[in-house]
Amino acid sequence: MSEDLGAVVDDIMKSVGNDVSREDVESNLKKFIDYGVPVEQARQAVIKKYGGKIAVQSIQKKLGDVEPDDKRLSLLGKIVAIEDREVDVRGEKKKIFRGLIGDETAVLPFTAWKDFGLEQGDVVRIKNASAGEWGGQPRLNFSEWTEVEKTDESVDLIKRKPQHYNVIDLKPGLSNVEVKVKLLTMEEREVSVEGTIKKVYTGIMGDETGKIRYTSWTDFGIKEGDVVEIKGAYTKSWRGAPQLIFDENAKVEKLDEEIAEEMGKKSIPIYKLVEVGGGVDVAVEGIVIEVQNGSGIIYRCPKCNRAIREGVCPVDGEVEGIPDLRIKAVVDDGTGAVNAIFDREVTEKLTGKTLDDYKKMTSESGEGGETAVEEEIKNLLIAHPIHVEGNALSDEYGVTLIVRDAEMVTPAIEQEKEELLSKMEVME
Repeated sequence: MSEDLGAVVDDIMKSVGNDVSREDVESNLKKFIDYGVPVEQARQAVIKKYGGKIAVQSIQKKLGDVEPDDKRLSLLGKIVAIEDREVDVRGEKKKIFRGLIGDETAVLPFTAWKDFGLEQGDVVRIKNASAGEWGGQPRLNFSEWTEVEKTDESVDLIKRKPQHYNVIDLKPGLSNVEVKVKLLTMEEREVSVEGTIKKVYTGIMGDETGKIRYTSWTDFGIKEGDVVEIKGAYTKSWRGAPQLIFDENAKVEKLDEEIAEEMGKKSIPIYKLVEVGGGVDVAVEGIVIEVQNGSGIIYRCPKCNRAIREGVCPVDGEVEGIPDLRIKAVVDDGTGAVNAIFDREVTEKLTGKTLDDYKKMTSESGEGGETAVEEEIKNLLIAHPIHVEGNALSDEYGVTLIVRDAEMVTPAIEQEKEELLSKMEVME
């Protein structure tokens, strides 16, 4: 072991005491380093293994002073929002926690890679956090090595001017948001929060650029159809799409003006949809560049409606499948691509054939009939422009559009020809 690592072993021995042999410490430290673990993390891992106390030289900062790539941060903040989600880490499912933490200088997004028992409203002292960058601002990371302690101290959140956003630009992780929107739907319901029944108001709101789901934790006396200005809201991801949240800390004002009903009907660039992580009732136009396997006639489980293979449902086992029709495709508009799933109704509209037509085709084609159906759909759609509408959901595999309606787009050849000729005449 080198002289430098010998000093690391000395440091570990001070932390773990004399009940552990120096040889064991050296062996475990070398094992971590041989696996590619950085020396500092290996040091902490060995100390933790033997029950020692990790001495961390933290850097005390206010949230407004945090910069990307900061490490060993020590912070005091209030949990503004938190949610859990499941992600795939090296092939294994892992629950992580994302949210917002604030103090009098800033509100920053964070990701906690273990369950610290955090809840909205908690004031916490945090040691050994780190910062990365997301969306042009620092994002805090609370790892296995981070210490989180709840405290009775008081934290006043920053009083800064809200930033105005169009709905199309709202993505998870924003705070102090200002929007002017129309409440398209509203549902009042009761939920239990720490044993206390609270009323919440949920629905869909929108402006001229798009729509978004919302939740209000306070009765602001507003109703469906109202046009309102909301200041001091924040956003998070819910069911694979951005959601706007506002509570008693927000200001909501009813406005005497209108917002166009055609909101969200205009096609948006696919890159925008990917950038904000999904959306509600969106429309995109692009080229069908791929029709994926599993398109055409499929069979569904009569109990859970999942697609089955060779008569076996992954949940309910062997079942008598119910025939269905669908298309799984990839649509690309030159700025980005999304997966798109078309149900039976939309598939029949696009292809001009019913499920019974395709079942008859399968029967007449004999063995390989279902492959013939899939090939016919590919020939109909691939390389053709298409307009699709629906809800876009985001996960670790990308954005998937659950298509509610679609139609093939006929290129305006004559219009493009006249525009080209006009440009040529100008050049002459």
